[in-house]
Amino acid sequence: MHSKMGGWIVTVAIFKDDSDEDKELRHATYVVAVNDPAEAVKLSLKDCGAKAGILNCQIEEKQLQRPGLQPGKLIAIHDDEIDPITARARRH
Repeated sequence: MHSKMGGWIVTVAIFKDDSDEDKELRHATYVVAVNDPAEAVKLSLKDCGAKAGILNCQIEEKQLQRPGLQPGKLIAIHDDEIDPITARARRH
């Protein structure tokens, strides 16, 4: 039996500087091709070293086809420090 693959859009917060003074945050948003929401957040945090993340919304399998994501991959679609982003899928 074939189970439908879905995914999640996850936004993470990344400290720009680990020093105690003026801790500034930057944000990155990922599309993650896994059904499990906890795993989607975990993969996003691991990819960029962030310490906090939030699920934005669930996405359907057909929405994952546009960026060409396969199961278990993720792609950064926005990073407020880098503009424009060169999209590249990562396998985890």
